[in-house]
Amino acid sequence: MGGNWAGDIIARDTIIWDKRVVIGNSGVYIPTDIRQWISNKDNEVIRRALEEIGLPTSRQSGTFDIRAWRIWDYTAQIVEYVADKKLTGLEDFWLFPEETLILRKGDCEDSSFLLAALLLAGGISEHCIRVILGQVVSTDSAYGHAWVIYKNEQGVWCLLESTLDSVPDRLVPADAFTQPENQYQYQPQFSLNSSHLWWISPIRIQMADYLEMRSKGPQPRLST
Repeated sequence: MGGNWAGDIIARDTIIWDKRVVIGNSGVYIPTDIRQWISNKDNEVIRRALEEIGLPTSRQSGTFDIRAWRIWDYTAQIVEYVADKKLTGLEDFWLFPEETLILRKGDCEDSSFLLAALLLAGGISEHCIRVILGQVVSTDSAYGHAWVIYKNEQGVWCLLESTLDSVPDRLVPADAFTQPENQYQYQPQFSLNSSHLWWISPIRIQMADYLEMRSKGPQPRLST
C-alpha cells in the first residue's frame, strides 16, 4: 500500500474552479469548495433517500458495517454509469449528490460523492469515510478515478467501488486493490471528507494536475 488511506498532509487549497458552470452559459465557471460535494449529514433530501434502504435501527456491534454495505449496494443499484460528455455535454462536470440521486446517472465522482453523503446521513462518522481521488492502473492503461473507502468496525479501511452494477456480498479491505496481481491497481492521491482534503504520501500531485488527467483519460466501468 503506497500511503495512508485517511490522508497524510492537509491540502489547504480546496477550491475547484471548473466543475460547475452557470446555467445557460457553459463558458462561465462557478468556483466551489471540494468539501461541499459531500453533503452534510443533516441534509434532509439525502436523509429521505435512506428510507428506501432499510438500515438497522440499533447501534449494536456489527450494525455499522451492515449500514455501510446496504448503502453501497443501494448506490450501485440506482446509479447508472454515464460519462460526463454524454450526460451533460461537458468533458468533466461534477454533480452534487442530490442531482445524482434525482438523475440516477453519473460517473465515478458523482456516484462516489452520493455514496459518501448517504453514509454520513446513515449515521456513520466522517472519520470513517473518505472519498479518494487518484488513478487506476491496468495492464494497458492508467486513468483518473474516484472511489469511496470506509473504515469498518475492526478498524480496516474497505474499498467501496461506486460504479458497480452490483456489489460483493462482503466489505473488502482496500489494501487488496493496491497489489500488483490485482486486475486494477488503485493508486490514491487525495483523500477527502467534509472537513478536510489531504494528500496521500508519497504522491504529492497538485489538484489541478489530477483534474486535468481525470478529464482526459478513458474512464471504463470497473469491476471488483
